[in-house]
Amino acid sequence: YKLVTAKSPIFLVLAYGMFFFFLSIGESGVSIFWSIFLLLFGVISFFIKTEFIINQDNLNYQTMIFRFTVFQRNLSPTDINKVVFKRYGWATKGATLKLHKGFNIRIVQFTPNDVTTQLEKFAINNTISITKSKDYLLLERREKYR
Repeated sequence: YKLVTAKSPIFLVLAYGMFFFFLSIGESGVSIFWSIFLLLFGVISFFIKTEFIINQDNLNYQTMIFRFTVFQRNLSPTDINKVVFKRYGWATKGATLKLHKGFNIRIVQFTPNDVTTQLEKFAINNTISITKSKDYLLLERREKYR
């Protein structure tokens, strides 16, 4: 089961970069440097892609810029301490993988939207402890009656 992040509104960063670039024309080199840096950051961040693959016996999380892998983590069930399901935003469900070693991994805004149900099935099948917040349970109940 393969999931990919949804694109965020990077155009705002690009718009700010263009605004500061045109504002800084004719000014000092420092302001031109920062406006070009902001513009390049916006362009590069548009091409960042995060994949989360759920297999029966492991999880694969990787971040790529263009097609180059920047960060990759293969997680077996023994690497995961627990899975915490939370509500992110008004109606967005997400999860945080609490790991024994390393940074925790946050799983939010992946497409398709049923990442939390697939992750819950993975945790149950591999006997990983699960914690759900009150707000998350509220979203689950609301989704049942739709």
